[in-house]
Amino acid sequence: MIFNRYKRLIWIGFLLTFLFFGFDDENSNVEAINILASGDTMLGSWAGMVMADSGYAYPFQYLREYVDEADIFFTNLEAPFGTTGQTFEKQYTFRVKPDLVNVLLAGKINLVSLGNNHIMDYGFSCLQETINVLEKHQIKFAGAGRNLQEARKAAVLEVKGKKIGFLSYSLTFPEEFWASDSTPGTCFPYDTFVFKDVKALKKTTDFVIVSCHWSAELLENAKKYQINLAHRMIDSGADLILGHHPHVLQGIEMYKGRLIAYSLGNFIFGSYSENVKDSMLLKITLQADDSIIAQVVPIKVYNKEVEFRPVPLRDEEKQEFIYRLAKLSLELNDSPFGINSEGFIKWQKS
Repeated sequence: MIFNRYKRLIWIGFLLTFLFFGFDDENSNVEAINILASGDTMLGSWAGMVMADSGYAYPFQYLREYVDEADIFFTNLEAPFGTTGQTFEKQYTFRVKPDLVNVLLAGKINLVSLGNNHIMDYGFSCLQETINVLEKHQIKFAGAGRNLQEARKAAVLEVKGKKIGFLSYSLTFPEEFWASDSTPGTCFPYDTFVFKDVKALKKTTDFVIVSCHWSAELLENAKKYQINLAHRMIDSGADLILGHHPHVLQGIEMYKGRLIAYSLGNFIFGSYSENVKDSMLLKITLQADDSIIAQVVPIKVYNKEVEFRPVPLRDEEKQEFIYRLAKLSLELNDSPFGINSEGFIKWQKS
């Protein structure tokens, strides 16, 4: 009874938010840049076997309306492409056949994060193979390299006359995967440079995206350090924060008019986990006046049913997802915030 009353109050608050603020025109103009963001992608194990039988384009069969209009399509690349290297001793290690880069190409994925806790599972030789494969196919990346200087390096994409900057960081263990001045690995966002790097990138680009691999697996609530770091990154010039690693959904925050997605969940991931059944794509439309339209696209990623081919949620499942995401997001936002039935996000502009 108490829960139902609380639920009604939440929805009344959303309704008042929509009525008071309204929605801008949801149709992007010809100069708009469409950014599509997904969570963790791991093409190994059963997923790789399914792709071998069904083709590289198979995972995107039900997502074409979103994929085809995207100028930038981001995912966190959770496993390296390679055949070399020695396995690091930990519970789960991933490595993917290099030809599976064709899955990314078939889905028009052109931007990936390498800053995560699996990209060094087979050491630097396999990471180098991954970098070579991505460069060969002109897929932009950031977050790892032969030393910390390389791992800090930003990727820049030029789209419709604008420069989109991208930085990637991993705050996950093992610590042995973190690059140093003289050793390869991922980029941990040390205070000594991270905010300087964000600020410097903002000076040379029009829109800055920061990817963060953080939090804990299967945790639905953002940790305090995630919130503090995201806020400081935005204060330094970041325009969009994309989080991943928990494999499940975390809330969305609007901070100073900038969007923080604390966890995008899974995308195409080679497991049959009972703990991960739905997820989302995040569509950001950067308009000519630099304002943004943000839309959540709920997707089913329960591989016992979809078999590594994400399917947009419909009807009651979609509304239940939106309600859950909105509830997770409520405590993160001080200003009026809501998500309508089509997934469009509305917030009070700063």
